[in-house]
Amino acid sequence: MGIKNLRRVNTSIMTLEEFKEWMLKEIDDDKDGKISKDELSAAVRRHGGWFASWKAKWGVWSADSNGNGFVDDSEIRNLVDFAHKNLGIKIIF
Repeated sequence: MGIKNLRRVNTSIMTLEEFKEWMLKEIDDDKDGKISKDELSAAVRRHGGWFASWKAKWGVWSADSNGNGFVDDSEIRNLVDFAHKNLGIKIIF
């Protein structure tokens, strides 16, 4: 599924591992293994969300446990609430 089809994910239920794979495949535009504020903002915007830049800044800030300004593979679990609220994805554990 391409990022242009993000709306189809709206009511998706994913496992945490599926969510990690999806985030790195569909949101990580530059394929560096990290989610930046700009990448997350673009995903929210494509999903039709309002205040995308603010939400992405808050999402990265809250998920970035090592303070490097990015959400890497080990921190993606911290984006679960963000994905549910802003991307309509429910993550099951």
